[in-house]
Amino acid sequence: MASTDQDTLLHRVGQTTSYEKLRNLETNIVNNEAMTPVVQAAVRAQYGALSRQVVADRTGIDLSNLSAAEEKIVLAVTEYVGLMKRDHKTASRTFMQLKNRGLIGAAEAAVSRAKPTQGFTVLQDADRSDLSYEQIIVDHPGEFSERALWYARRALGLTNATAKPPSNEDASTQVRTELLLGWLKSRRASHPGQIPAYTNAEAAVAMGIADMAKFGRAHGNIQSRVDYACYKLGLPPIGMTAENWFPMAWTWPGPSWSYPTKDMQRAAQTRAWSDDDFDRVLRETRTLPGGAPKLWKDEVAQHSERIKSWATSLASQEDEAFWVFVCNPQKWAIDEFLARGIEVDSWGVRPSDRDKFKPGQLAIIRVGQDRRSKADRNGRPQLEPGIYAICQVLSESYEAAGASDEFWSAGNQREAGWPTVAIRYLRTFLDSHLPISTVREEVPSASPLLLEGFQSSSFPISGDDFRAVTALLGVAETDLPRAANQANLAEALQSLEDKYKDAAPEVRERQSRYIERGPVGSKVKKVNGFKCQICDQLGRSPFAFNKPNGEPYVEAHHVMPVSKLERGSLHAANIMTVCANHHRQLHFGGVDVLIADKHFELEIDGQSIRVVRPAV
Repeated sequence: MASTDQDTLLHRVGQTTSYEKLRNLETNIVNNEAMTPVVQAAVRAQYGALSRQVVADRTGIDLSNLSAAEEKIVLAVTEYVGLMKRDHKTASRTFMQLKNRGLIGAAEAAVSRAKPTQGFTVLQDADRSDLSYEQIIVDHPGEFSERALWYARRALGLTNATAKPPSNEDASTQVRTELLLGWLKSRRASHPGQIPAYTNAEAAVAMGIADMAKFGRAHGNIQSRVDYACYKLGLPPIGMTAENWFPMAWTWPGPSWSYPTKDMQRAAQTRAWSDDDFDRVLRETRTLPGGAPKLWKDEVAQHSERIKSWATSLASQEDEAFWVFVCNPQKWAIDEFLARGIEVDSWGVRPSDRDKFKPGQLAIIRVGQDRRSKADRNGRPQLEPGIYAICQVLSESYEAAGASDEFWSAGNQREAGWPTVAIRYLRTFLDSHLPISTVREEVPSASPLLLEGFQSSSFPISGDDFRAVTALLGVAETDLPRAANQANLAEALQSLEDKYKDAAPEVRERQSRYIERGPVGSKVKKVNGFKCQICDQLGRSPFAFNKPNGEPYVEAHHVMPVSKLERGSLHAANIMTVCANHHRQLHFGGVDVLIADKHFELEIDGQSIRVVRPAV
C-alpha cells in the first residue's frame, strides 16, 4: 500500500466518532485488502478511545489522576467493550459493576469467583490477556486483596501458597467501603427510598467480615470513613442508618459542644437516599486516605465550626416540610400565569397551616380538574390533572391585602386577610407536566391527598413523596436549593416591595417583621460576624450574650423602614446589625441615619460614626 493511502486511512480512523462507523470502516478496509499492522493498531486505538469515553459516560467515574492499576483497568474495560461492540454485544454488567464498586472494587469482585471472568476469556481470544483483570492484579498486588490475588494467580495458571483462597477479611479498606455502600444501596425498599435499619453484624457480613471481635475496629473505621465523605458532601452520616452506632463514634470533641447524635441518626434513617447520593459518596471515598481517625482529628482541629454547622443542620431538619399547593384552574388561570414566565408570586394557604411555613421549604403545584369552557380557556388546551411546577417558599405566612390579579376569574379573588406565603417558581412544566395517573402508577404508596386530590389551597406531604414526584419530573434533589438564603432573593424581595406597596399599613408592618427575621437578615448577621456595628465603632464590646446554639445574639435593623416597602428597603444593603439596646435607640431615640453608597453615617451618644453597608 502507498504511504499516502495509509495516511488517508489513518486520518479517517482517527476522525471516526462511533462504533458503528468504525466497524463499517474496518470492514471496508479488510474487504479492500488495505489492512496493515499500522492501520490495525490505529483501529484498535480508536476503539479504545471511543470505549474510554463510554466508560466515563456510563459510570460517572473521573478517569483522571488514576493509579497504575486503575489506568490498566480502564484500558482493559475499553478493550473489552470495544471487542464486545464489534461483535454486536453489550457490556452492561461491566458498567454496572464499575458504577457500584469503582475500578479496583469491580476488578476484585469480578476475579474472586470460581470461574475465570468473561472478560478474561474474550481478551484471551483476542490475544490481549495482558489486559485482563487477572493479569493486572498479579502485576499490581499492592492495590488488591490477597483473596483477589489468589484467584487471579489461579486463573493465570500460577501456583498459590495455599490450596484455598484467603478470607475476605483481608480486603483493602476501599474495597470494603465499596462493598458496604453497594449493600446499603441494595437495601433501599424503593427508589427513592429509606435504608431499613440493620445491625453492625449484618453490615460486617456484607463486607466479608466474619469475626467482629477481631475486625470490629476495621469495620468502625470504614463506617467512620464513609460518614466523613457524607460530611464533606453535606449529607447525613449514612453509617448512622444502623440501629446503633459504634461506641467510639462521634467522640471527637468540639471546643464546647457535643454531636447531636440522635438527631443525626434520625436524619440519616429518614432520608430518602437516591442513586445520586450513593454515587457522590462513592466518588468522595475514593479521594480519602484509609484511616478515618486522622481525617476527623485534623478536620476538628481546623474546621470545628464547619463540622458543628453540618451536625446542627441535620438536627434542624426535624422541621423539614414539603407542601402541595392545589390550584383550581376554573378560579385561577395557572396556564396563563405559567406561560408568562413569572418567577415570584404568592400563594394562599390553609389557615390551619399558617404557622408551619418557613423560608426555604419546597412545594409542588398540583392542578385539579379543568372544568373551564373553551371560551374561558381563551383557546388554550384543557389542563390534565397533574404536577405543573416546583416552588420554594420565601416567607412565613402573613395576612395578605387580597389578591385580584388578571389571572383570577370574576368573583373568585382571594379576600383580604387570608394567610399567604411568598413563593419562587423554581421549575415549571406547562408543556411537560406530570400526570397524576403516572404518579398513581409509579408511586402508589404516595399520600391519598396527592393522588386523589384535595380541595384546599395547601397540604403537607412527606419528603419521600416530594422526592418521588420530583424524580418523576426528572429533577434531582441536588438541583434544588436547600435553604432560602441559597436562592437569589434580590428579585423576589423587589417583587414583594412592588406587590405590597399599596397594602394596608398593618399588613405591610406584619410583612416587614417576617422579612426581617428571614434569610437576608440572617445572612447579613453572619457576614458581620454577629457584631453590633455601632458598639464596634464606639469602641465597646460588639458582642452580646450567646444563644443556646453558641451564636452571639444580634438584631437586624433596616435603615429604611421595611414597613414602607420602598424600593431597596428589603435588600441586604439596607441592613445594619445592632445590639438590642441600640436597635431600640435607632427606632425611638431620634437617631437620623444618612445612607451613602458604601456606608451609613449617624450621630449617636454624642459621637459621629460610619458603619459599613453590607455587600451580600
